[in-house]
Amino acid sequence: MADESDVTNAMSGAAGNVVQAAHVGEIHLHSGPRDPRPRQLPGAITKLVNQKRVLRQLDEALDAVGDDGPVVRVLRGQRGSGKSTVALHWLHGNAARFPDGQLYANLGAWTDQTSAPAEVLAGFLAGLGVDRSQIPADLESRTSMFRSLTHDRSFQILLDDAVTPAQVRSLLPGRGPSMVLVTGHGSFGTLLQSNAAQVDVQPLEDEMAIVLLRTFAGDRIDEEPTARDALVSMCAGLPSALCVVGVLLAESSHLALAELVDELNDPATGITSVTVGGEPSLGMVFDAGYSRLGRLAQRTYRVLGLHPHGDDVSVAALAVALGVPDASLRPVIRELHHLRMVDQHRAGRVTMHKLVHEHARSVAGAVEESSARLAVERAYVAWYVTGAITADAALLPQRPWRAEFFPGAIVDGSHPAAADAGAWMRAERTNLRSAVALAFKLGELESVLRLCVSQWWLFLAEKYADDLLATHARGLQAADGLGADVVKALLLVQEGFAHRGFGRFRDAITVCTEAIRLAESARRADLAATAQECAGLAAFDAGDVPQAVALLRRNLELAENIGDPRRIALACLHGAKPEAPERALVLLDRAYEGFRSLPVPEPQNLAKVLLWQGRKLGVEGGPRLREALSLATEHKHQADRAEVLEALAELENDVAVAVELYREALMIYEERGLVRSALAVQERLTDLN
Repeated sequence: MADESDVTNAMSGAAGNVVQAAHVGEIHLHSGPRDPRPRQLPGAITKLVNQKRVLRQLDEALDAVGDDGPVVRVLRGQRGSGKSTVALHWLHGNAARFPDGQLYANLGAWTDQTSAPAEVLAGFLAGLGVDRSQIPADLESRTSMFRSLTHDRSFQILLDDAVTPAQVRSLLPGRGPSMVLVTGHGSFGTLLQSNAAQVDVQPLEDEMAIVLLRTFAGDRIDEEPTARDALVSMCAGLPSALCVVGVLLAESSHLALAELVDELNDPATGITSVTVGGEPSLGMVFDAGYSRLGRLAQRTYRVLGLHPHGDDVSVAALAVALGVPDASLRPVIRELHHLRMVDQHRAGRVTMHKLVHEHARSVAGAVEESSARLAVERAYVAWYVTGAITADAALLPQRPWRAEFFPGAIVDGSHPAAADAGAWMRAERTNLRSAVALAFKLGELESVLRLCVSQWWLFLAEKYADDLLATHARGLQAADGLGADVVKALLLVQEGFAHRGFGRFRDAITVCTEAIRLAESARRADLAATAQECAGLAAFDAGDVPQAVALLRRNLELAENIGDPRRIALACLHGAKPEAPERALVLLDRAYEGFRSLPVPEPQNLAKVLLWQGRKLGVEGGPRLREALSLATEHKHQADRAEVLEALAELENDVAVAVELYREALMIYEERGLVRSALAVQERLTDLN
């Protein structure tokens, strides 16, 4: 037995639990939480000779890192300019300055559906050692836990392909010596209040372009410097073009660089006019990559080119346009991705660089017969129309217009929209907007109307007012072309609500007045009531309380004459807004009971009733507001949640708490483009500060 005086009570390394035992016959060790020092960053290239100015600016930012952090730097630039590459290179080179770890999230700026901050936080918390069973369900609790765990610690965080400043704010760590790099291509000016600065990233310099080609073909590219330089010039600093050239060289080890230059310069190789900054056509590079695709991959490439745009296209839509099963496209997508023709950030969806998409469209125009191109475009429109109708039926089953106006519309249970209607609508929002334009171009006016009417949920739940205004301009023309005055009246009402969202209240009243005229001419009391409701709310927003009271009381009168319980509940909810508290609370109680008695629950409208009850109760309204917040959070109605957060902030006596509530509301408004609401909240924050 060893002498106890010879025992040193020390250990090296890291362990979840450490047990000291003496004279014990048997020891059982059970592992504790894993070492919370995540290393989530993707790998970086080993040598970077480009973006020296950017690297210098990031080095200078190190001087600002301290206990008052985090320090935030936003790298901006066009797609393909190397933002992520330079960020990763710098972060890996300075990892030792941030001993507590590295966190990484791809937020998907090149797809319409952004990564949800709550999902990203779940990954961050798991990386920090939190058992997934202990991660809170809601965003607010996850944010608090993340900031607590990172407080006074030193991390590197890369938020790649960010879309909005609100998205970034949710993912900032607690105070401490951390560094956050953000890459994106939008406007991030409002992040300046979060200790942020912007760094512009330019396209690849020639020296870096050569390094990139060398990663594919090795030192072989230096054996023909003239041809190498010609290839670099053709690619004009665009990494996607350089990757195509690099793959061609890597896969054809006996191909001389000069031969590839000749191939790319040969007009017979391809037909494209895409140019960047007066440089030789990048399309010549894409032509060479296209020529090496298999037959089905080439057709898939062309059909992708016929989609209205290349950002975030569903493989299911692509399969329908091709007339093939989804499963048969999986190896084709891999083939396209291998040649860097597409990216696949999420399963079941593909993204094509804008220049590549333009090239694919030009190839389709040259190769496909006009009848074949028309069939593909019509297939795309039909897929989006069916999805929108199917989602509308699931999300708003009691809304009468779809079934009444389009009795032949198909609700397809096998369509992807049937699986999760809300998620599908959010994912396809930009595509639905583009589908309206495509349908209008094709003269499919009925499809235009179906898409516009079915688009309502995206405004109702997410407040995307700009989408309604963009699509309804064509929708109103389509209604005129078909002589569909009743449908036109509905679109005018929807447009009126969109004008409200942008603070254009008089415009809202004007279009709703026209809708009332059309509805009354058609003897449609239901549509006239809906238009009265929108006009009354716009008058209330504009501060014209007497006009609002008159219009909304008329709306309630019409609703009671119609006798529809849901319509009456809505009329009571909206009619309460301009009324004095005593009458308003009577109407709101009636609205609450009305919504509760419906055969299909409507938690969003119940939350709205609770919100207005809280407002009308004044200082005693806190409990109702908290109940409204719980409902809005549970059902992911973010725009409604922001309104409740505002109302809670107005009642809050603790300035620090009020500021946090306002900031969270601001994040939601910014993310949805609700400029008027965002500016109003920003003014309140300024006043509090």
